[in-house]
Amino acid sequence: MITDYNKARFVDENKTGEFFAEVNWNKYDEKVKDCKLVRFTFPGGKAIVVQKDALISFIFAIGSEEEQRKLIKEFTTRSRWYETTVSVTAKQDIKKGEELTFPIKLTLPTFSEEIVAEAKRDLTKNSSGVDN
Repeated sequence: MITDYNKARFVDENKTGEFFAEVNWNKYDEKVKDCKLVRFTFPGGKAIVVQKDALISFIFAIGSEEEQRKLIKEFTTRSRWYETTVSVTAKQDIKKGEELTFPIKLTLPTFSEEIVAEAKRDLTKNSSGVDN
């Protein structure tokens, strides 16, 4: 995310004009910090201010299914298991010297990853390039 003042220039597709988008234009105003608002300035000096959330929602809504998929973050949590057996030699209450064997299954600490949907597809391919 952009944390300092930034200004982007956009050219009209008809090549008849240009407009500018600015973020973080007032570092002392909490409403403007952290790109919460975007100011668009049009030819003639007219400016409008739009909330970032509204702009992102609009851009997401007009995107194709594939474009939307690229914008969505996914979190994956992986669990790991360790299976083994534990043997115990009894000293009393059971026949002395008898060995007891217990199968145990331990869950190792999980870890989470934040991945972009497009990167996830690459991870699911094996070395031959075929999807799993």
